[in-house]
Amino acid sequence: MLPAVALIGPGSWFAGALVRAAGLGTLDGELGWISAPEGVIMSLGVSWFAATYVLLGMTVARRSVRTGIVVTALGLVGVGAFGGISFFRVFMAKFSDQGLDPDAMNQAFEATHVWDIASLTNFVNFAAWLVAGVAILRTAVVPRWIGAACIGGVIAIILGQGAYIALEVLWPLGSGLWLAAMVGVARARSTASST
Repeated sequence: MLPAVALIGPGSWFAGALVRAAGLGTLDGELGWISAPEGVIMSLGVSWFAATYVLLGMTVARRSVRTGIVVTALGLVGVGAFGGISFFRVFMAKFSDQGLDPDAMNQAFEATHVWDIASLTNFVNFAAWLVAGVAILRTAVVPRWIGAACIGGVIAIILGQGAYIALEVLWPLGSGLWLAAMVGVARARSTASST
């Protein structure tokens, strides 16, 4: 069941990104980079990223045990940050519906603060994908395109969601690359176990 369950997290984010790209439930003003339905979909699937990182780490560990452990550990540490990102969308929609100014909420979100130290765990998630991608490219434990998709997903998501560059394109592209990578890992695993 692990390969199937490992697809839920990236799949939910891809579905949420498509909803946002379609403009469904997009918030007003400076919070226009998120949507309420997107947040609900992402929140429902985010916990399953734990299975994603376990499978990704197990795959890398077939050629490099230590690197596989690092991928799993980095990913699991960062699942909470991904949960925060998902639920943030829901909370902002709720607060906006109750009359709070979306521009002020976005400015508060983007302001630097000492407590931002906790957001470093978000970068740990990205590190898990990058380490896995590099390991796959170097070892070819699974087809190398999977490693490229892991890395490409990080780049696209950071540009789309972090820098707001071509959000409607890069956000679905990045989450879609992660989903494609995990489908590739699941297929490679089933092929390897059947031979």
